Amino acid sequence: MIPAVAIDIDPTFPADLDRGLPDDEDVDEEGYGYFRDVWTIGEVSHEEAVSMINEERRLVSLVDHVSRTHAEFKAIAKAVEVGEPDCLPAGYAAQPLDSELLRIVGDYAEDGSPLDALELGVAGLSYALSSVGCFTAASCRSHCSDRSWSDRPVIFFAAERCPLSNGSLRWYVKAGAATQTAGSELIDC
Repeated sequence: MIPAVAIDIDPTFPADLDRGLPDDEDVDEEGYGYFRDVWTIGEVSHEEAVSMINEERRLVSLVDHVSRTHAEFKAIAKAVEVGEPDCLPAGYAAQPLDSELLRIVGDYAEDGSPLDALELGVAGLSYALSSVGCFTAASCRSHCSDRSWSDRPVIFFAAERCPLSNGSLRWYVKAGAATQTAGSELIDC
């Protein structure tokens, strides 16, 4: 049971919003902005992004299939994300050993996360944004705990914007390390 939440979307930007990619001196080993305990994903190829999206889709489907409530979904998702069987709902680990999710959680208990320490629901999009030159700052799936800093899934990222002759705006996304308009993508917004 994938959790759902009703969200009122406001497409406007705050008036004092810093726009564009961060300067090199504003980025350190923890990323940028006022976020802590985060890391820079770095350059991601199209193939890496597609692979992450497919793996996330597979894992979300597995978690959705076995969870009966939103709280169960979030607990099982956390167990998968961190490779920690203790995060599973009570009694879940006592299921038959042929459970694919139990194998996944057990496999990553020693090796780390199947989603490079990102969370189900934000991993694929984080990689997709990085693959087109956006700089992700932080992401959160939202959690059933006091530790959650967001009440809904969210990804904070930076991208360049450029005005068009018709007065509208488009996101300017750098293609690789290129900084020229040629070879870049424009995404309507």
